[in-house]
Amino acid sequence: MTPGTGTDPAVIPTRSITPKNIDADALKVVRRLQRFGHSAYLVGGCVRDLLLKRVPKDFDVATSARPNEIRKLFRNCRLIGRRFRLAHIHFRGKVIETATFRALLDEQREGDLLIRSDNVFGTEEEDACRRDFTINALFYDPVQRVLIDYVGGLEDLVERTIRFIGSAGVRVREDPVRVLRAIKFAARLGFNIEPGAWRAMNRYRQDLAKCARPRILEEIHRMLRGGGAEASFRLMWEAGVMEILLPEVGDYLSRAPERGEERDPGAGLWSYLRVLDGRDLELLTNAVLVAAVMIHPVTEESRRRQPAGQKRLRGAVGEVAHSMLRDMVGRINLPKWEAERIQQLIASQKRLFNLGKNTPLPKGLMRRVYFPEALDLFEIGVQATGSGRRTLNRLRQAFQRPPRSTTPKKRSRNRPRRRRR
Repeated sequence: MTPGTGTDPAVIPTRSITPKNIDADALKVVRRLQRFGHSAYLVGGCVRDLLLKRVPKDFDVATSARPNEIRKLFRNCRLIGRRFRLAHIHFRGKVIETATFRALLDEQREGDLLIRSDNVFGTEEEDACRRDFTINALFYDPVQRVLIDYVGGLEDLVERTIRFIGSAGVRVREDPVRVLRAIKFAARLGFNIEPGAWRAMNRYRQDLAKCARPRILEEIHRMLRGGGAEASFRLMWEAGVMEILLPEVGDYLSRAPERGEERDPGAGLWSYLRVLDGRDLELLTNAVLVAAVMIHPVTEESRRRQPAGQKRLRGAVGEVAHSMLRDMVGRINLPKWEAERIQQLIASQKRLFNLGKNTPLPKGLMRRVYFPEALDLFEIGVQATGSGRRTLNRLRQAFQRPPRSTTPKKRSRNRPRRRRR
């Protein structure tokens, strides 16, 4: 469907979304906006996930009300953002993000298409057609219990297809981070990327360098936490995105034939990511997740720097990690403190894996503030390789055991009390 053609939407009554699966506070926001004469719908990922019988991470609302009108209706509302003016309606422990319908940008404009401002308000059809993917442009009215589809999103949802709305090339050039979002959704949901979308992603992948670096890092973290880390990184490699954002990982994968990994290049990396996909990541820090990605590129590079026949590595693991992570600080806005922590975690792994059955535990390392994270990374490595389980159990037991007090007990003084005069 061509965006913004004035075509009537498909209005589909549905009972597949039950009220009990909708956040009660999001329902309150929609009902209150409608009661005061505004159009209001649940939009985006929450509608997609509800239709796929998945639990939405959060609930977003789109409305015809302007930001200041939203603020007048909700005392718990805060307006945020310059590029995207949004209303955050705060409830206990969560925020319902509420956005005014945006106008559709002109696809015929020339030159740099990168979106730098998006505060032009429009109709609900324009708002649906300006979104990135058809599966994310479905509106749901929880009061009337109807789906509103302007772009054929329901059909693509059934066919399990990631498709850009309108011209794929224009959509990618407007916001190159959409390349990462397409990869993330395809990996997480098990969908296919439509061929035209894939060609546009490949052609304009260099435009990722124009994007705000914090957004890129945020998408990488989401890929690692979303349950599709292995598939996401495989798609990044196939699309040529890895060489732009994480060239260290790209070099590691490209050298796979040298390691005899023709059948499955980067098998070590994929095994670590496979473990992440199969476990609860809520308690793992971002440093542990990024370290799980970087540990193989770092250790392989340190081996390559080792001169033949020399026992001591010229490029120690910690030094190689420092060099690689320093570049990532500038390229994807990795915080310096987090880069330092990742370096510490990677450098600790060789020592942990080399612990034998009768080897004394590294008490100095166990007193470090980062040791719990190092142990989490070691556990991922144990699950990925199948070795080191006894060592892991020893470390867990020793770490959970309260330390013995080394302070000498004070001797009781049994001197008789002096009598007061």
